[in-house]
Amino acid sequence: MFKVLSLLAALALGACVPIIVPVPISAPPKEVRTLTAQAPLDVRFDQVLAKVRQQRNLAPLAFNAQLAAVAQVHAADMVARGYFSHVSPEGANVTARASDRGLPACGLGENIAQGQISAAEVFEGWMGSGPHRRNILNPRMASYGLGRSGDTWVLILYAPC
Repeated sequence: MFKVLSLLAALALGACVPIIVPVPISAPPKEVRTLTAQAPLDVRFDQVLAKVRQQRNLAPLAFNAQLAAVAQVHAADMVARGYFSHVSPEGANVTARASDRGLPACGLGENIAQGQISAAEVFEGWMGSGPHRRNILNPRMASYGLGRSGDTWVLILYAPC
């Protein structure tokens, strides 16, 4: 009975006074990286991407900060709202997301991944998947942007109109 009264009192007071509940932290937070126009999110990813395309006599892809921003927003949105899809809950796909940022959407490809913690892992997964591999090796593609939020990754590839 005492526990029930204590719980009711806490709930009543909780409406008026914030209750702080300590949460143990098991490990320090991972390094947070920010996107810049000068460099891709993960240099190793950039190097692996260049090497794979070079081995197949394909032109290298240039890093595009605008594409990276679109990819980053989508990765963060999926994490924040708890979904994993090329299409947002409102129905926006990569074409709509790029168009909203003023990018022509005539030649876009998008790869998404979840659960990988390194660029090498995510790249290996994409190269092992036919549709993702085709996007990466598409000879029309000229630039890319990579976004990441936790273990959710978004790669947007762009072919000029």
